[in-house]
Amino acid sequence: MSDSTPLNIWSDPTPNEIGNSVKDFLNHLGGPVWIDVTGRDQSRCRVVTTLLHGNEPSGTKALYQFLKSRTVPAVNMHFLVCSVEAALTTPEFSNRHLPGKPDMNRCFRPPFDSQEGKIAERIIQRLQTLAPEAVVDIHNTSGSGPDFTVTSHLTDDHQNLAARLSSRLIYTGIKLGSLMEIELGIPVITLEAGGSWDLEADQTAMKAIQCLTEQDDLFAPVSGRKVALYAHPMRLEVLSGTTLDYGTEKSPDTDMTLHRDIEHQNFGVTAGNTALGWMNEQSIERLMVRDYDGKNLVREMFYIKDGELFTACDLRLFMVTTRPRIALSDCLFYLVKA
Repeated sequence: MSDSTPLNIWSDPTPNEIGNSVKDFLNHLGGPVWIDVTGRDQSRCRVVTTLLHGNEPSGTKALYQFLKSRTVPAVNMHFLVCSVEAALTTPEFSNRHLPGKPDMNRCFRPPFDSQEGKIAERIIQRLQTLAPEAVVDIHNTSGSGPDFTVTSHLTDDHQNLAARLSSRLIYTGIKLGSLMEIELGIPVITLEAGGSWDLEADQTAMKAIQCLTEQDDLFAPVSGRKVALYAHPMRLEVLSGTTLDYGTEKSPDTDMTLHRDIEHQNFGVTAGNTALGWMNEQSIERLMVRDYDGKNLVREMFYIKDGELFTACDLRLFMVTTRPRIALSDCLFYLVKA
């Protein structure tokens, strides 16, 4: 399994070879690895990527269970387990990426000059060589919440595949350098399985791998499945240097305090004039909700009154997190007008 390349390939591992736990499995991998499993129909293949973020383990847990089951998939399967070192850095499954290193799922666009960028380039090259029917990238949400899928394209095949994985689909044109944005001419879908420590997220990831390994046709319409579509979401971001906390009252030591239970807003309708937290009037200039032309719409979406931050209209929020480090380095949450 070892060679000098950044991405090793391990073909058809047996249950005895992968260890007695997910931690054993990851320690055995040591770094990013492709795991190839031979299917009944070897003329076709599919790809599942997991652990692009080291703090999002549900996909890898599901893969481990699949490998333990010795199930022969319908077609050849190629599984990528990526940010192994970040996942194993203590405390385990708490580091999105290694300290001081870039976010792996922001490196899938040029220039590929960092080590993570070189790994991303190798992943792209192998995907182009494999020419799979579909790629599904399994993640966990930064906070607790329901599962959903994300796509950069909205063809029938994208929608039918997404419907097999979740009842919620986000269609976005935001470009961040994620794997989902790669142009391969086939559906590339992100599955956000739910919160990292939610049992439901592990079960969602398991069902996704079962679907991808057992279904003969991934793109046939799913009878009776109604999917809620959320189109063109925006991100609530904060300027670098902003300080943030979560709590039940305003923190005197930070620019912004959001409600500790703000995760409860995930995917529901958050009505206009709903209080989300506290900040002073001047701090609203630290917030950005950029549309696809780069215009900051924050004052159309939010306002501050008497030191509290309110929604200015009915919104649907998702990917809400209560982890300050992730919120400040990525975004506070995504949103669409309800």
